[in-house]
Amino acid sequence: MSLTRNKSIILVAVFLLLTSLACTSLDGLLPDIGGDDTSEALKLSDDFSQEGSGWEVGSFEGGDIGYFDGKYRVTSNGDGSTMWGAAGRSFEDVIIEVDAKQISAPANNNNDYGVICRLQRDGAGYYGLVSGDGFFTILRENGENGFDVLVDWVESGLIKQGNAQNRIGLSCLGSKISLYVNGELLAETSDSMFSSGDIGFTVTSYELESTEVHFDNLTVK
Repeated sequence: MSLTRNKSIILVAVFLLLTSLACTSLDGLLPDIGGDDTSEALKLSDDFSQEGSGWEVGSFEGGDIGYFDGKYRVTSNGDGSTMWGAAGRSFEDVIIEVDAKQISAPANNNNDYGVICRLQRDGAGYYGLVSGDGFFTILRENGENGFDVLVDWVESGLIKQGNAQNRIGLSCLGSKISLYVNGELLAETSDSMFSSGDIGFTVTSYELESTEVHFDNLTVK
């Protein structure tokens, strides 16, 4: 599915906040998903090798979503078009982790990509995002085709920039929403507008050039 919005990056003096958050590991919240994990501990897992696993597939004016070469691909055609693909499930509390690899993007990496929890049919929900130029944010799509900033855009050296892979984690437990990247807590906030919904992956390109991101190795707990 798709919608259009604008990105406004605001640099804030957050050195004390980042210092405290960077010391908090994803391992402190996310259950271990290593070799000792059991399928009973997972609400959902997907390596996207099977195209019938239920994720949304389609081509739209703003871009494309669907399975591709053993991954789940989301492409935004640019000019602020936001694309998202949904799992076709319903959850309340979730802890989501996925590998997100930027394949192509505008030369200035002016884009974003990431994970959605409590996703509604109209695209509303909570968006945990990173950008190709090394920023992160948590947004709430409010159901009226508009985004509310819950955590403003902040730069982080923990985000791999450009055509690289980042492990993104989004935890939505009760009213607490937390964003992790590459095993480290980057942001957390609270909001109670949505208590349940689907999960999804999202990509936006803010230039005329497109952005393509591949998602893989999903776990939901």
